Amino acid sequence: MSEEDAQDRKAADAERRTVRRRLQRVANQVPDFRRLARFVPAGLVRVLNALWLGAARMSNEDGFEISGYIAFMSFFAFFPFLIFLAALAGFLGEPESVPVLVDMMFSFLPPEVAGVLSPAVSEVINLRTAGLLTFGILATMWTASSGIESLRTALNRAYGIQSPRPIWFRRLQSIAFVLLGSFALLLLSLSVILGPVIWQVAAPALNLLAREQVIWTLARYGVAVAVVAGSLTALHLWLPNRPRSVRAVLPGVTVTAVAWITLGSAFSIYLSYFNSYPATYGSLGGIVITLFFLYLSALLFIFGAYFNASLQALNASDDSSGAT
Repeated sequence: MSEEDAQDRKAADAERRTVRRRLQRVANQVPDFRRLARFVPAGLVRVLNALWLGAARMSNEDGFEISGYIAFMSFFAFFPFLIFLAALAGFLGEPESVPVLVDMMFSFLPPEVAGVLSPAVSEVINLRTAGLLTFGILATMWTASSGIESLRTALNRAYGIQSPRPIWFRRLQSIAFVLLGSFALLLLSLSVILGPVIWQVAAPALNLLAREQVIWTLARYGVAVAVVAGSLTALHLWLPNRPRSVRAVLPGVTVTAVAWITLGSAFSIYLSYFNSYPATYGSLGGIVITLFFLYLSALLFIFGAYFNASLQALNASDDSSGAT
């Protein structure tokens, strides 16, 4: 075994011990689901335990406070990211793809949140400055990457990772995430733009009916959902200070994706009955609503990581018990 492999295994063992120790602190706060083992599969019992343990750990380890930090940094980094995206699209000769992409992004958000962001976003992406692709872009990239750094902080804490990385490496990696994300979103927007054009050309030639057009439309937006899930997976895999495996992160990514889609509908219902924000915050009510939605989204993102860590610890505990 090489020295690098030995150090990697030592760090992984340290993470497992950290997560196990933190789980023991909250074990008495979690219902004992083992009584259900005679009625439901053992795997489902383990998942229920992991859900409760993950929620308890998140509460005990300042997960709600970190979610507020992520929500603020996400809001802070969102507009610089759009400025960079608009500049990149113009540089690549595809400026018309940005408004289409923004409309598609807003289609996944509650209407109340999209209504707040839409005017400001339209103003930002129509902004044209001569120095945007020179010195100004450096500050824009640094600000946009700060949102990625807030996610890294949450993932490291959830997975029990204590081994640090140099600040220059972390920032370069965060900027790389911003760059790759920008290119991915531009390619995604092109698929949305070119989809109707391809359909108009292919439908007469292939005698395709309206039913196939519906399937084609669903497929195009299905790609958008897949990109969201893929982005979550990439963040869990490579953003923590120690990379994870695909198998280890998929459960939490699935929980986050399903819960976030549900959140979009539930949030609109909540605002239709309990929307007192304009009366409380006045003209800032829309901004507060947006920050609250980002806060809930951050909670779901963090919870996915805590669920992964708890599930891995329970699996490891069951494996060790079976071995003995």
